[in-house]
Amino acid sequence: MDGHTKVSDSPPNEAIQALEAILGDEATREVVRLFLHDFPESVRRIAGAGREDQMRIIHGLKSSALHMGATGLSETLASLEDKLGTPGETLGMADLSPAIGDFGAASPGLRKYAGA
Repeated sequence: MDGHTKVSDSPPNEAIQALEAILGDEATREVVRLFLHDFPESVRRIAGAGREDQMRIIHGLKSSALHMGATGLSETLASLEDKLGTPGETLGMADLSPAIGDFGAASPGLRKYAGA
């Protein structure tokens, strides 16, 4: 795999194991690679977006994180989603720092699994 890390044979968590049961091994690895690729770009888009777009992006990331078995990240994103529920609230990069940290913590196992 050019430029990729070694693929792990076993799913890193129960959520990925459940996805594998539905999608199969290779499709699940591709979904994980897409999540790992798209998350940083989505976070960058949040900082410059309006409140409605921030809500849409955060909601999608929260759901995706849950499907990846990154429950800590999903919970952090849920709290950001709650903050956006307050009229007039928007998110800045400082608000996103905990989510970025949680993504960093969840990423190694997912990268190893996906070969990303």
